[in-house]
Amino acid sequence: MLKFLRNLYKKFLVFEESYFIKDAPFQFGARELKVSQKTLKDFYQNYYKVSFLKFLSNVKDIVYLKNPFDFLTKNAIEDWSFWYYLEFLEKEKIIKVGKNGKVDVLKKEILDFIPRPQNFEEIKKKLEDKLELKIDEKKPVTSLFEKIKKFKIKPDYDQMPISAGSAIFLVQKILERLPLQKKFLFIGDDDFISIILSLAEPKIESKVIDLDEDLLSFVDNLALKFNLKIETERVDIEKKKSLKEKFSGFLISPVYTLEGTQEFLKYGVNQLAEEGGWVFLNLGDESIGNRYLFLQDFFTKQNLICREIVPKNIYYPFAKIHYPEDEIISERLFKMIDKKIVKKNPKLGAALYVFEYVPFKIKKIKFKKSIYSYL
Repeated sequence: MLKFLRNLYKKFLVFEESYFIKDAPFQFGARELKVSQKTLKDFYQNYYKVSFLKFLSNVKDIVYLKNPFDFLTKNAIEDWSFWYYLEFLEKEKIIKVGKNGKVDVLKKEILDFIPRPQNFEEIKKKLEDKLELKIDEKKPVTSLFEKIKKFKIKPDYDQMPISAGSAIFLVQKILERLPLQKKFLFIGDDDFISIILSLAEPKIESKVIDLDEDLLSFVDNLALKFNLKIETERVDIEKKKSLKEKFSGFLISPVYTLEGTQEFLKYGVNQLAEEGGWVFLNLGDESIGNRYLFLQDFFTKQNLICREIVPKNIYYPFAKIHYPEDEIISERLFKMIDKKIVKKNPKLGAALYVFEYVPFKIKKIKFKKSIYSYL
């Protein structure tokens, strides 16, 4: 099936490019600009051609969204591109589009390879059934596994668990974008998102790398107990720069510093395949500040297009004091606000950054045009 999907992608590029050139005079106003076919081809190859995994993500939206027109709003795109996908997929007998706008999948085998999106409540219910507990979303994510085995947090490894609700949200967003059941990378996983992701969708294959052997053993035990497709490997990313395989995407929750974020991101991008990929970055503004400007420049240099930034949904619950500075800030808050109130609320907030990785070089095409020309 993977070979079939790759061939489908190649066919789509030929199909879309031909329509792009044909439609450019109407879609972009290129008729008045007297643009040559060669220039239009250059524009398509550099600016509009998608990677294989982005193509699959778009196909995923078409086949899974209840209202296919949500494809436009989700991807902030126009109806021209939407029609290209509908027309091509119907022509290839992958889907059938009804007059009521409903999309029926004809080649249902592809659904076994493309993970189905799941909403928050669906994931939560699956976890409660499989772990046999009632989830308190505000408790640390480690609370999900306490009945099975307790995990001891190691501050020296910069470990601090997010809330259970935050972890479910992360899995929801990964399932929303991930274009293939295999293979997804976790660069560090002290929030055990690999376990939650696989419990929600057991077909997904993933790999966890970390420096903490106890954490890897914890993941291994849970993977064995629930028969999950998770591999683990002890890796120091500052020493081992490359893994033996390539991945369709990765999740990182690095140390919240400029240098730490850059190091983890660069490492992850090096593990992505030439077919593209999705990058999920969990990052809080603990000590970055206006240095986010440097990060934005770094994202571009890594060929990462930021497709989504989601604040508010990820946070770290008030935890036991690990460092002297925790005690200082806690005492300051306790003097202002009741201790019980402080302990019920977040200690630190973070945002989820979702990037599309473009696996080929993009060159800027020199072309004289008006700012009102959409080409």
